[in-house]
Amino acid sequence: MLSSIRQRIFSVTNPREVWLITVAHAVNEFYSVVLPPILPLLVNDFAISYGEAGALLTVFFATYSIFQLPAGVLADRIGQRWLLAGGMVVLAAGILVAAGAQNYSTLVVAEIIAGVGGSTYHPSGMSLISDLESGDTEGKAMGIHGLGGVVGTALAPALVGGLATLVDWRLALTVSAAVGVTYALVFLTLFPDIDRAEDTPAVESDGGTDTNKVSEKTTDDSARRWSSLTTLISVPLERWVAVLFLANLAIATEIGAVRTFITSYLVEHIGLSATVANGIFFIMLVGAGISSLGAGTLADAVDRQTLGVVAMGISTVILGATVFIPPIPIALFIWFFLLGLVMWAAIPTMNAITSEYSERSFSGSLFGVMLTAGSLGGAVGPLLFGIVAERFGMGMAFPFVASVSTVGTVAFLAMRRM
Repeated sequence: MLSSIRQRIFSVTNPREVWLITVAHAVNEFYSVVLPPILPLLVNDFAISYGEAGALLTVFFATYSIFQLPAGVLADRIGQRWLLAGGMVVLAAGILVAAGAQNYSTLVVAEIIAGVGGSTYHPSGMSLISDLESGDTEGKAMGIHGLGGVVGTALAPALVGGLATLVDWRLALTVSAAVGVTYALVFLTLFPDIDRAEDTPAVESDGGTDTNKVSEKTTDDSARRWSSLTTLISVPLERWVAVLFLANLAIATEIGAVRTFITSYLVEHIGLSATVANGIFFIMLVGAGISSLGAGTLADAVDRQTLGVVAMGISTVILGATVFIPPIPIALFIWFFLLGLVMWAAIPTMNAITSEYSERSFSGSLFGVMLTAGSLGGAVGPLLFGIVAERFGMGMAFPFVASVSTVGTVAFLAMRRM
């Protein structure tokens, strides 16, 4: 029984490659949240305000967002394998610069370097999975990939924060940088150099050719290319591009808002201790990890657009009803675990749908466009949540996020008509 379930969830066409990419995802997400655990130490050592400390993260994610689309273009030009490994080294270099920083300006430069390096991961890693896996296994592969991101996010506060507390934050960052460089070498050694010739067909799990890609859904190249910019990024001008962009934006906005402010909500609005609040945050990420695998498997077995509608619709209900949950820890643990399950279910579903439309000739560019939407949502969500919380109260911000989830539900409904 257990073996059958494991086979159903983890069985993909190219397991070694998918898991190598997944570990790279964990490393990337680990680096993305490496500073928050040590912000109080940076505030003390550099005599800066918390606003200035928070601005370091803004610099990182803004750079990350800006360079994702160019990274997607570059992935289609030089190949995802080299871009993924090279970007990881650049990201580690930024962390190493931060470890040796003697002033605030150097920390800003370090975050810019790290943002440029980090921006290369998702367009290269996710387009690699799209190219490797067929329609029967794309969902599972994207679910496994998403689990890596959740694990990396959850490990950063414990490992970096713990080492910084026990020894020194500079050593914690230096060790983190070494891990990235080491894994980049491991990745290049173990991951095969995949031929990205445009005339190479995607291979199905049964050895045939994947006929579900976007070639069935788009018209002739000469009629659907944008002018200079879109010719460069090779993404067709079709309605499905706009719909997928909107869905990615909505998903990232709601997750970015909740992930950023869940602890503040539980401490300031509910009155819990920081320890309990962080425990609830962790439980939400546990739900996210389970959901990444489960929804990825479901995305290969059921209609993906319908699964997206269900996930976003339930997210809307749970987010809107959060204000009515009694301030009892056990109730909040259960509630936010469920929220993690449904919110993160949309991610592997969305990625599998994007992979359906992806072709080898523009897979990097397509994921670059979609991940730019994700980065924008991740940056906008916390800002909008903060504004609503400041004007109407922390509790009222959750119904606002529910309205964003509604937009995502509509986007998934629109996909069913494409």
